[in-house]
Amino acid sequence: MKKVFICLLSALLLLGGCEAPRQEEPTEPVNAIYVKAVWLSYYELESLISGCETDKDFEKAVKSAFKEVKSVGLNTVTVQVRPCADAFYKSEYFPVSKYCFGVQGSELKYDPLQIMINAAQQLGLRIEAWINPYRVSQSSDINELSEGNIAKKWLNDENKKSNVYINDKIYFNPASDEVRKLIVNGVKEIVSNYAVDAIHFDDYFYPTTDKDIDEKEYGEYKDSGGELDLDSWRRENVSEMVKSVYSAVKEINPSVEFGISPQSKVSANYGTLYADVERWVTEDGFVDYICPQIYFGFYNEVQPFTRTAKDWQDMVKSCKLYVGLALYKSGQEDEFASNDQSYAINEFKDNNDIISRQISYLNELNGVGGFYIFSYSYLTDADNESAAEEVRYIKKVIQQNNIR
Repeated sequence: MKKVFICLLSALLLLGGCEAPRQEEPTEPVNAIYVKAVWLSYYELESLISGCETDKDFEKAVKSAFKEVKSVGLNTVTVQVRPCADAFYKSEYFPVSKYCFGVQGSELKYDPLQIMINAAQQLGLRIEAWINPYRVSQSSDINELSEGNIAKKWLNDENKKSNVYINDKIYFNPASDEVRKLIVNGVKEIVSNYAVDAIHFDDYFYPTTDKDIDEKEYGEYKDSGGELDLDSWRRENVSEMVKSVYSAVKEINPSVEFGISPQSKVSANYGTLYADVERWVTEDGFVDYICPQIYFGFYNEVQPFTRTAKDWQDMVKSCKLYVGLALYKSGQEDEFASNDQSYAINEFKDNNDIISRQISYLNELNGVGGFYIFSYSYLTDADNESAAEEVRYIKKVIQQNNIR
């Protein structure tokens, strides 16, 4: 009967001199993946590597860790493979991380990133390479940098020492063209040599508002006729770096994404870190996704979770929106919640289903394509009863809501 109807319909269309209607091709591919990610930090990687003398040892440890991630219902691991100017992989630009095998610049016994990629692929997990672009060291002591560290070489070169800034820690100078080139080359190296699904930047940009970090470069800019004030010029420096990284990634492999996880307070990003996040998410060519760290409960006085998530939903236009969640606060007082509301301060302490309820809320919020959990050790710590209970709720809500 169905075939007869189709034939009659076709005949009528032909008699009427009409063509059968055609389904329009989508203008761009639809990404059906709802990202359910966990951040795996450098100190958690350090713990995984500890005691793994061979690649087989580390492979076994990683597979076990990734199986735990998958058992919760997550589908993405975001691994911090360059926490400073160092690397958990083979690099021509950065020395082996001290968090990898104990000493910066030591021999790479095996390639942690490649082993993690292999394990992720075998288990059907996405994997992202997480980078801190400007941070050189967690210490201010340059003697802790290896001789091969580019930052140390620059510090010992009178003509290039302004590429590096030292206060309580050591950072690259975001105003330096050489620094921007180094960051771009470092990203290109990963995308060219490793089958990652994305490059992921953390929330660290300008490390200070002090004028001395880029006084030389800003003076040169003004002397050449530049008209931007210092703050606007600094934001342009960071945006140029972000745009250059995006272009470099797409040039090598358009299927690899580039995303950034800023803090959730837009005004703080703009005013103190010189990160023009609103521009990045409303103009093309900066990021594929943004993942604000909305590390607050529902009753936070300044940034309550639902309102903050909605504000980001309203702002993001040109890229995907994910949300970072604070599993690390499970069972803890939230000192940033409020000055006078005890129920807000104790929200994470008195409830073990905050994160799971936030996941449920995000799943119903149009325009949000997933979430990231901070971090792996809280996801798997059986000794932390509050976090373990929260994880059980997370697993349950993912299953019950059929979160893709």
